[in-house]
Amino acid sequence: MNRQPQHAPPRAPASRDLRLVLPTLALFAATAATVGMRPGPAAALAVVLLSAAVVAAAWGVAAGSGPRVDRAALGVLAVACAVGAVGAGTQAARTHTLDAHPLVEKVGGRTGIDAVVTGFDRPMRGGGVMLPVRVEVTGTGPSARRAELDVVVLARDGWRGLAPGTRVRASVAVLDPRSPGDPPALRALSPPRVTGEPGPTGRGPAAVRERFRRVSQRAPDGGTTGLLPSFVLGDESGVPQEARDDFRASGLAHLAAVSGANTTYVVGAVLMAAAAAGAGRRGRIVAAGLALVGFVAVVGPEPAVLRAAGTGAIGLAALGARRSGRPLAALSAVVLLVAVLDPGTATGAGFVLSVSATAALVLAARATADRIRRPWMPGPVADVLAVCVVAHLATLPVLMLTGLEAGPWALPANIAVAPVVPVVTVLGTLAAAIGPAWEGGAVLLAAACAPSLWWLDLVSGVAAELPGSPRPEPAGPG
Repeated sequence: MNRQPQHAPPRAPASRDLRLVLPTLALFAATAATVGMRPGPAAALAVVLLSAAVVAAAWGVAAGSGPRVDRAALGVLAVACAVGAVGAGTQAARTHTLDAHPLVEKVGGRTGIDAVVTGFDRPMRGGGVMLPVRVEVTGTGPSARRAELDVVVLARDGWRGLAPGTRVRASVAVLDPRSPGDPPALRALSPPRVTGEPGPTGRGPAAVRERFRRVSQRAPDGGTTGLLPSFVLGDESGVPQEARDDFRASGLAHLAAVSGANTTYVVGAVLMAAAAAGAGRRGRIVAAGLALVGFVAVVGPEPAVLRAAGTGAIGLAALGARRSGRPLAALSAVVLLVAVLDPGTATGAGFVLSVSATAALVLAARATADRIRRPWMPGPVADVLAVCVVAHLATLPVLMLTGLEAGPWALPANIAVAPVVPVVTVLGTLAAAIGPAWEGGAVLLAAACAPSLWWLDLVSGVAAELPGSPRPEPAGPG
């Protein structure tokens, strides 16, 4: 008797994996709409959305299986309204908590703080640095109150070079928030008194940065290689103010921020190298995972870096997937989680850029790679080129809409530098990684970045001088 061949059950269509997309969009919209809104109206919006979710769910149950009612659509609508209610409610709770924080009560005055450094400092125009910290205690002596709040300190003497995890005590002036719903900023009135040293997760990246600065200075044509730490690690401490102004005016300043694109370029290069070495699918996945861990270790486990690593990993997973539903569902889950746990981050330009680039990779990277592949081009090369092109083009509209690129020449400038950005990111990250163990090899890799850095510097300088490019604003008080 001939047996009929047994076929594997058909895979669920990709659309079934897209059910998280609408709730994610609803949560993001509700979160963005309630930024800066007072707790009362935000809570009222949450009640309205929750009521709509109950109505949609009840309608779907009461309608039964009639042909005129799409119960699945009503279910998705109910879930979307429910998570939107969660977003609005979370924002209401966040605003209420912010209003009750002791720092808010001291806006316009002075106070003492105990805080822990949460990231690396960035230079300000006119001198000084911006340093992210988490305030744990506000006030001194009997009036001290314990309550955590993430803020930015504007400072000068003594605040440069503090590694994440360093505990400090200082006197500060409490400034007005930059926009409604934001925490107040702080201006340091004294050098910090270090009360606790950073742990390994802070000391390690700080040592990498210090060595990488030395590597960049040693590399030939140091005038351009001095830009390398900025593009690889977001370390602008060695970049002249004139160069920073040019990059902002030309719409290229976003390249100095660590984002999902950085992880995409680095891990994409590792995948290509692993494939060229004959590694199987499992070996490539292991190599990509190790590259992600190494990237976080080199750059530093700041929240922005961890989010970039997460979104970048999801985007690269789309290259190996035969359908885009599952990676897109995973990305939606990440956005949902971040929006609930940290609404301020979810609506920030950096996170939106990472999510936009990752979503574009999920939806278009595979098709783009198939389209640009040629008989003389290896498949892994086409994959990496597709990653670079899709990720870069997807972020341009977001940059324009968020005002990060106000100049009329931002789009052509970004297109002009697109081919060299992955080269700088990949070779520069490798140089930073091996610098502590082999400085000579790191210098060679940094020197190999010099032509690409020269091109970046040239494009930014030319675009900044073209008619219509914004002029640098006068430096504010430090």
